[in-house]
Amino acid sequence: MSVAGTRTQPLSGLLLWLLLANALLWTLLPWLIHPTLPLDVVEGIFWGQEWQWGYYKHPPLPAWLVNLSFELVGGLGPYLLSQLAILLTLLFVYLLGCRIFDRELALVGVLLLYGVYYFTWPTPEFNHNIAQMPIWAAAVYFFHRALHENRYRDWALLGLVVGLGLLTKYVIAVLVASMFLLMLLRGEYRRRILSWQVAVSLLVLLLVFLPHLLWLIEHEFLPLQYARDRSTAASGSWVTHITMPLKFLSVQLLDHLPLLLILAAAGLLRRGFWARQSRSDGADRDFLLMLALGPALLTALAALLTGMGLRDMWGTPMWNLSGLLLVSYLKPEVLKDKAHRLWRVTAIWLGVLLLLYGLAAIIGNQYKSKPSRTAWPDRALADGVQQQWREVTGCDAIAIVAGDYWLAGLVSLRAEGRPSVLIEGDLALSPWLKEQQIKQQGVLLVWQSSDASVPAMFEDLPAPDAFGQLQLEWRQGEAPLLINWGVVSPQIVCAAEVKE
Repeated sequence: MSVAGTRTQPLSGLLLWLLLANALLWTLLPWLIHPTLPLDVVEGIFWGQEWQWGYYKHPPLPAWLVNLSFELVGGLGPYLLSQLAILLTLLFVYLLGCRIFDRELALVGVLLLYGVYYFTWPTPEFNHNIAQMPIWAAAVYFFHRALHENRYRDWALLGLVVGLGLLTKYVIAVLVASMFLLMLLRGEYRRRILSWQVAVSLLVLLLVFLPHLLWLIEHEFLPLQYARDRSTAASGSWVTHITMPLKFLSVQLLDHLPLLLILAAAGLLRRGFWARQSRSDGADRDFLLMLALGPALLTALAALLTGMGLRDMWGTPMWNLSGLLLVSYLKPEVLKDKAHRLWRVTAIWLGVLLLLYGLAAIIGNQYKSKPSRTAWPDRALADGVQQQWREVTGCDAIAIVAGDYWLAGLVSLRAEGRPSVLIEGDLALSPWLKEQQIKQQGVLLVWQSSDASVPAMFEDLPAPDAFGQLQLEWRQGEAPLLINWGVVSPQIVCAAEVKE
């Protein structure tokens, strides 16, 4: 596209095409080049197929969605779902931008988000972090509407969205805390904290969250135990109380480095282009600052005070306001003059990222000590163990597969009938299964080890009637992948599945 041709087209049309083309390519490219799905996607699918109100690591909503996407369109579904989440996030950012700035500046605020790491490279792996992104953006948008119009409808929508956020990942609590601090610090909002509108918002939130809350009580708050154990393992000595929050914030800053490079390439880093103060009025300035920076700072502060472990990817949903915050400090006449150049630089950047992603997946595996998980021979694994199951039991379909969530998840993903997963052989982690089901339906055991003996994680299960080892070819010139299997035969007849 020529420079002149670009300037004759409105930014809205150009950005729309860029959004759609980028989403399409980030959907198709991983689907075409990865033999199997990413780890978090595999885990989410076998969780979601059980339709529980909670799982041992997380709340249920992302697992439901990713399983539904897989059921509808197969392996393409999770990649498509992830890009739809990104597009929905950008839509709510645009709608908020139109409330604070004019339409063209809102579009620039959306465009700048492609310079934030979380909006590009990690997006093929749909997980709870990606699932949060549109929910956080929607919550911020409805919160702005609720603050300015103070209508029951907007407060109720805010409660609905935050409730869905709590069904996605509990870390949305830091966004709610940032909202509360904003209301507390600004006098015109402070008196609304005890208003009927806020009460309605809280009531809607509670109604949405209530089924999961009841599940948590019934299962002794299993995800919170998991989070506590993981945080304890990650926290280490008292030194990490200081270094871990600093590392978290440093990584979040580094994740914005491509944004700075895009601004530089578009000629927008000159001192005269920036205002010393935000152009937004006091309320919107505080709104952008508190909700753009507050969640990450509060997360780091909580880690500093408690010593809890942090994961860098927890920052994924926290930066949907980065573009609008920058727009508020750039002079509007400069932004409008440079908008089309910014679009071209961003389009080139996205093209380079797609090329690098494809090369990393296709060529990178040839030089790694072992292939990435998305290069595993999942279909060969499922076919191999299913054949062993049939030979030992005479039954066609595997009902239950036990193992770590990666190996057992791959078998569940590709085996006939999509068997339920008994995670690490532990019924507490797999409450959709009962001990009686295991006895009646049998269970296939899978594990990866040079030692063919049955590992300790299966010690509470019946002893296998047969076991062996599969050799799977997965990379030319490399030793075969060795997978151990064991079969605990069912105690009931396989009905129509019994071979005559």
